[in-house]
Amino acid sequence: MNDLEKAEIKQNKAIRGYIIRCLVKGYNNTALTRQLSNAMIAAGLIISPDISKYLDYLQGAGYIEFTEEKVTAYNAYANDAVIKLTKEGVDLAEGTIEDNGVDI
Repeated sequence: MNDLEKAEIKQNKAIRGYIIRCLVKGYNNTALTRQLSNAMIAAGLIISPDISKYLDYLQGAGYIEFTEEKVTAYNAYANDAVIKLTKEGVDLAEGTIEDNGVDI
């Protein structure tokens, strides 16, 4: 694994952690997809509003869910879906559980 790949992995972990932390701060552990995306652009974490791969990872791990059943990680931005932290996501944020793929 070269330095570029290591940097990308570190960045991915940081972005996933940022999403979890933003959801913790949101009303009832929720946030709109575009709010998260815009916050990360403003913070300089991402340059494109497409955060689907990060949401897909977090959803697959059981840390987040979408409040609408028809929404997936890949159409969440277009639908401006509400993302909610699950019980496992709260545990991750509080340090009760750990995930090497998420940098809290």
